Amino acid sequence: MVRTFLLVAVLLTACSVEAKEDGVGKAQLAPSTAVAQDYGAIAFEIKSWGHVIRGWNVSADGTVRHVKIDGSPFADHRVEHREFAVDAAAYARLAALAAALPSPRLDRNQCEERATDLPYGTLHLSRGKQQEEIAFDSGCLDAPYQAFMDQLMGMDELVGGWVGQRPADSVEEVSGRS
Repeated sequence: MVRTFLLVAVLLTACSVEAKEDGVGKAQLAPSTAVAQDYGAIAFEIKSWGHVIRGWNVSADGTVRHVKIDGSPFADHRVEHREFAVDAAAYARLAALAAALPSPRLDRNQCEERATDLPYGTLHLSRGKQQEEIAFDSGCLDAPYQAFMDQLMGMDELVGGWVGQRPADSVEEVSGRS
């Protein structure tokens, strides 16, 4: 009986996923090499009124490409570009967050409570030859959808933490639209 209990405890411990703090206030899943190998790339784009305000692409080799609008896209603003690399453990944390998204995916078109004119976007997941686009809308106020948005924003915050440690590689000064 004690031997069976110990065996079950060891197996449960080996199968558990450990939460760890990523330094930006959100719990992240511990890296999983198997999950990281599933995704060839993970990309995120968030828009407002048809304009990208932030976007990133992280490849399985650790290459990160990030773009951010500093200011309103309807006025004079800056566009900051960064490209750098993260290690396999960092990519595995991001991939684990992507793997933890609900399946089947939540559909923003099925929201019962909605606020208009809030940011929206797309998460792109690449697995081999399969490409998945997950549209999201922060204006969906249904509780399950907001939990989903928290997961997506956790991914964005993780990448944002990496970005915050690096200066921009290039900056464009853009004139506002009339």
